Amino acid sequence: MGGATGIYTIRLIDCFGGLNKAFYFNMVDFGDFDLTEYETYEGANPHAEGDLSWIVPEKLLAFAGPCGERNGNWPVEVYLGYFKERNVYTVIRLNKSRYDRTRFTSHGIDHYDLIFPDGSTPPDDILNDFLEIVENTEGATAVHCKAGLGRTGCLIGIYLMKLYRMTASEAIAWMRICRPGCVIGQQQTWLEGKQLWAWEQGRHTSRPHLREFGEGPTTQIRHLLPQK
Repeated sequence: MGGATGIYTIRLIDCFGGLNKAFYFNMVDFGDFDLTEYETYEGANPHAEGDLSWIVPEKLLAFAGPCGERNGNWPVEVYLGYFKERNVYTVIRLNKSRYDRTRFTSHGIDHYDLIFPDGSTPPDDILNDFLEIVENTEGATAVHCKAGLGRTGCLIGIYLMKLYRMTASEAIAWMRICRPGCVIGQQQTWLEGKQLWAWEQGRHTSRPHLREFGEGPTTQIRHLLPQK
């Protein structure tokens, strides 16, 4: 991602915090975890198809940017059947065009371009447009940049902070659990700086129990912190 180096340190307590909120909001259910699907599509598998990862099940999926033809990345057609099966109704592209958007729209999938430079952070207009699109999409939204890591992680991270009141560190930890490598370099500091803004925006949502989580570690894992 633009030659940037990941310098952000994630603590184990951040992973616990992200997991705790993911469990609370039903993002994790080991009872219906589909290992075959995970091994088929997850990018960490060298034989995976499509390099995609669910961050918020049935709502937000991150994936590597498709290409017009098979040339390093997967062509659009690889995703069409899976997207239809999993009710992915919208695709958001964050990088410069490498495929014709009509290859999605001709199959009934809405497509939006919210392009900003590789390795950078989104301006406010793109940030607000992203949230509006995702929150008003009835089904799931699939988001990609070039690798589906940096720019993609920035915007999905904001959604996690706004809708689920994760801290920036918890959001990064959760995204990296789901999709290793998410959020790079200055993007990590940017997410920290946007945390209070995202929380304030979340006050206007109708998601139940959102305010049950206050600032700092959640109560269920607070006892794991070193005692002063």
